[in-house]
Amino acid sequence: MSNPASNPLFKHFRQPAIYLNLPSKGQYWPEGSIDYPATGDIPVYPMTVKDEITLKTPDALMNGHGMVTVIASCCPNIKDPLKIPICDLDAILIGIRIASYGSDMAITTKCPSCKEPNDNAVDLPTLLDSLPVPTYNDCKISELILKFKPQKFESLNTANMALFEQQRLIQQISASSDLTEEQKQEELNKMLPRITDLSVKSLSQAIAEIHTDDGVVVQDPTHIREFVENADRKTFDRIRQQIEETANANKLSPITIKCNSCQEEYKSELNFENSNFFV
Repeated sequence: MSNPASNPLFKHFRQPAIYLNLPSKGQYWPEGSIDYPATGDIPVYPMTVKDEITLKTPDALMNGHGMVTVIASCCPNIKDPLKIPICDLDAILIGIRIASYGSDMAITTKCPSCKEPNDNAVDLPTLLDSLPVPTYNDCKISELILKFKPQKFESLNTANMALFEQQRLIQQISASSDLTEEQKQEELNKMLPRITDLSVKSLSQAIAEIHTDDGVVVQDPTHIREFVENADRKTFDRIRQQIEETANANKLSPITIKCNSCQEEYKSELNFENSNFFV
């Protein structure tokens, strides 16, 4: 493969459109997964036509390959997009959107009061500046202290794919006319261990380390997963509650919209983890 820099048109290739400061400030990234500049700002390039086509390929979107490819293309400082901490994912996707399409993003929402649709423009740089610096508080359960970390994009993507597959199978079983109600229930019962295993895996991957009352610090992922698998219901629910509270504290705040019809104000969530964000 030829060196692009040897091309006389190289200086006319796409250039960084913005420089992005990650909410994590480079924390939580595994070694070698990012080339984090001393300035703290990573360059973000606009998408190419090839990138846009990739995001319109259903299979590539379903298995996460499309998003990984586009992030690698637009953010070359990110060496392994699968290792992106999810606390930085929204910022990266917003940065790519700004670099590719500009500062404004059109959205359509429905007013909960009068049910009328509202077309608005979201100022993405302002949204980017409002992203919170992620915090992960400790949790004390009995004699243990649990320290948490953000999940990686790879884990989130795998969990989403598995959940989608489970939901698809449940729908197929429920809609099947070839199975009796007893057979349907039997098939659904077979899926419960897999759903439980998915929950255990997801929770254990959000735990960085566990401190015991005798001074032992447990960081081995296998040991942490075994602990979650064998925890009682109260402990399991406390871990899940802590993770959910942390996720809510670190996520992007809803935007306030004033209805064009009834003038009522309402909140609207924004989701950047789907292909519609880049259409």
